[in-house]
Amino acid sequence: MEISKLDDKIQSKLTLQLSQILENWHLENVEQLKLLGLDGIIKSRHLYLYRRLDKSFDFDEQLSKRTEIILGISESLGTTFPTHKEYGAIWLKRSVKKFKHKTPLELMLSGDIGMMRVWHFLDCTQGWKN
Repeated sequence: MEISKLDDKIQSKLTLQLSQILENWHLENVEQLKLLGLDGIIKSRHLYLYRRLDKSFDFDEQLSKRTEIILGISESLGTTFPTHKEYGAIWLKRSVKKFKHKTPLELMLSGDIGMMRVWHFLDCTQGWKN
């Protein structure tokens, strides 16, 4: 599925879904924009326009890729912590030995490769794709 080719209604739903995920992870506006790859494009004080669906994100190739990763991480956290959804937000901010004692959030904020490492760690099936 290519997100950039979806109609405006579906892009609005994805914008809301992304906003809710990032809010549930208790991320600062600056962190949210960095994860989305929109830092320098959207001002953090304008994120409220997207949260209340006055605007939708412009799903270019980079944002489409990051959307897939964020949705995958969110789903994987839900599988990892099925009875306590808030633990996912806590886990993202705790150091992990496998990540050389960095937090998953630190890796995710470092870019696409860091985001993929976190997703692969949570969902081992991602590492098996051709």
